[in-house]
Amino acid sequence: MAGRYVLTGRLARGGVSHVYRAVDAVSARPHAVKTLTSRADVADLVRAEAQITNRLRHPNVPRVYDFGDTSLADGSALGFMVMELLHGESLADRLDRLTLLKWPDAASIGASVADVLAVAHRRGVTHRDLNPDNVMLTPGGVKIIDYGLAESTVDKECRADDVYALGVLLYRMLTGASPYQTRSVGRPRRGIAPKCLAPVPVLAIPGLPTALTDLVRSCMDKSSTQRPTARSAAIDLWSLLTPMR
Repeated sequence: MAGRYVLTGRLARGGVSHVYRAVDAVSARPHAVKTLTSRADVADLVRAEAQITNRLRHPNVPRVYDFGDTSLADGSALGFMVMELLHGESLADRLDRLTLLKWPDAASIGASVADVLAVAHRRGVTHRDLNPDNVMLTPGGVKIIDYGLAESTVDKECRADDVYALGVLLYRMLTGASPYQTRSVGRPRRGIAPKCLAPVPVLAIPGLPTALTDLVRSCMDKSSTQRPTARSAAIDLWSLLTPMR
């Protein structure tokens, strides 16, 4: 691809993108390459996602090394982005395997997610697609991936929607179930916007700190103005874990 990247196997497939394992023929370094479906504006889409991802500059966000588009044999363009190759599993896969997590593990993952959201919001970016599939658990820590739907915005409502999604993540990790009215306790249904609000959750879990219960409830408050900021949520979550270190 682009005369430089050798694709060696597929890592994931989505509705509008595929992710491949690749090797850089120049440096011999392993990478992940995300390709987008052929479209007239594909170069702009790839460029926007790459620039937003690079803007975050956070250890819990994968690095982007290169992006562009390459011509296929039929003359169409294929947009691509070269990223840090991650090892580990998605939070969705872990929940499929374990159903739920111990509260310190859930709080630690949630704190890392909240850290990324806090930095993103401070730099005018909202993720808009935070779900267990887009949280990678790697030996080097939590990584928040897929900024294809992210936007540059200063809209408070959008930031509050990200915090609501954080509350849903915490709820799923702590209970093994979705707060939405569905029989599925596995991966969440895509396309459910925070405006389709679930009931404010009741977390009747033995041994769960009251502060964590209160935080999940506040993140999922029906009123966006009553939800905490991502920064406040991160501080609260790390504070819960501090005595355990």
